[in-house]
Amino acid sequence: MKNIILTIATVFAVQMGYSQLPSLGTLKNKAKDAVTKDKKTESSSSSSSSSSSSSTKANADGRPEFDPESDTYRAYSIVRDEISSVKSQMKPENWDKNPEGRNFDAAKYWNNANTNLDKLKADPKESKKPYVAEFDKQLKELDIERKAKFERFTTDEKYKGKMESYQRFATLGWEISDKTLEPSYKGYYAFKKEFETACPDEFKDSYIQGQIKQVDNFFQVEVYKVTPGLNAEVDKIIKEMYALNSRNEASYILNAKSYQKSFEKPLETIAYNKKFLMEKTEEIDAVKAKIDKEKAMLDEYISSGKLEANQAKYKQEIIDAVRLGKPAMTNTTYDAMAKTGAAEKGKVTRVVITSAVWTVAKTEYGFPLHKYLDVDLAITDATGKCWLAYGQIRKQYEGGGVYGAEYFNFWGLQDEMNCANITK
Repeated sequence: MKNIILTIATVFAVQMGYSQLPSLGTLKNKAKDAVTKDKKTESSSSSSSSSSSSSTKANADGRPEFDPESDTYRAYSIVRDEISSVKSQMKPENWDKNPEGRNFDAAKYWNNANTNLDKLKADPKESKKPYVAEFDKQLKELDIERKAKFERFTTDEKYKGKMESYQRFATLGWEISDKTLEPSYKGYYAFKKEFETACPDEFKDSYIQGQIKQVDNFFQVEVYKVTPGLNAEVDKIIKEMYALNSRNEASYILNAKSYQKSFEKPLETIAYNKKFLMEKTEEIDAVKAKIDKEKAMLDEYISSGKLEANQAKYKQEIIDAVRLGKPAMTNTTYDAMAKTGAAEKGKVTRVVITSAVWTVAKTEYGFPLHKYLDVDLAITDATGKCWLAYGQIRKQYEGGGVYGAEYFNFWGLQDEMNCANITK
């Protein structure tokens, strides 16, 4: 470089004339200054380049300038953009369309932002800058806001689900499977108050208010419509109790336990309605009082032994009324066949052939099966009780108008009878 400058100076001097040529010392000094300046420029440029590669330039507020090759800038830009994404997910117009999905995405963006913020915090130079503290503040606030927002959503959904259970219980009669809910007017009113306190905005929603109106109507109007029908049912039972039977006695005289049981279902209905559905019970209490009066009478009648005595009396009357049929034919051979055929049931004390002629039993198509004579028997069993029994003397059809030999077909014991009435 030094030699090049001296050569240029010499050529210049020749062209301009010797009179204008500066001294050789002056030229040497100027050349020396040029070389020194050139070296300083090279050194300054090299230093500047080295500084740029080792640190990121910053704006006046300390935020990193755009530099895609810088780890610091990349971390900064990710935090900035992910914070913006979290805010976007939480805007009502986005969040309300799909709270569960938006919450998931917002949490994902937040975690990515927080991971990159930790990188900035780990850098001694960056960690002390205001923008890092601002990022940290925003992320903490957004995390609190997101969690609170999602908690409100889940709370709203929980109460909406419970309201749905009450609405289906009231309008469709569905069982409430949620064990935290009491299927009663008390449980419903307590829930409604709790719903309004916990989720005031959701509680005011028109759809929710429509459900509330339906359930309110159920507990305030519909449940009371059961009382007239229940009262009519009870009146019917009572009327039947006192209706006269063929013996000219009230029906309950022989069937008290049956009527006692008839009152069980109405009493269960009354108990259920009073416990769970009806806040006002005056009318249904009047129905219960009516049942209680008749039931007390039945209870006393049964416990006193009167029912048992009357039933025993009635049973004996039935036994006393049993008789063998009137004789229509006499045949000692048939009598002996009947006695032998029924001997396994006890002692046959009398045989009465109640048919005067043979009757032909036929199929549904009119073909003969057999001929028969009806037979009544009086049998005394091993305990000494006497019974009316039935049987038949038969002749089986063998075809061609021919019937086989007679045999006895025993039907078994039918009704208990008074032994003293066997011959009557």
